Amino acid sequence: MIVVEGDVKELLRVFREQVDDVWKIAEMSQNNSVALGILIAALIEERRKTNALLEKILKMLEGASREEEITDISEQDEKILELVKRKGMVTAEDVRNELGYKGLNGASARLNKLYREGLLKKVRKGKKVY
Repeated sequence: MIVVEGDVKELLRVFREQVDDVWKIAEMSQNNSVALGILIAALIEERRKTNALLEKILKMLEGASREEEITDISEQDEKILELVKRKGMVTAEDVRNELGYKGLNGASARLNKLYREGLLKKVRKGKKVY
């Protein structure tokens, strides 16, 4: 039941954080050439990140498969996504058992990272989170 999908609200939250950072630097840069250089570098980085976010949103709106969007993903994360595809739903305990994590914290952290990146969806069933 866990599906690889994006979360537009999360993407918009990240975008807002990036814009806020640029405004803070702009306020510091008044009549300061070093700060102005930092601002320009921050604007370039913000534009790169914004373009990446907009590409993700566009692909989601066009109905592109999430697998086409996944480019920079670690081998460990790939294994987790494959486990999700195979089982349909997984918990941190499932990931720990299948992939050999020593404890639940590591497995849970990986799942949460994939969730924040919009690659997994959380579903609560009773006391368990899948």
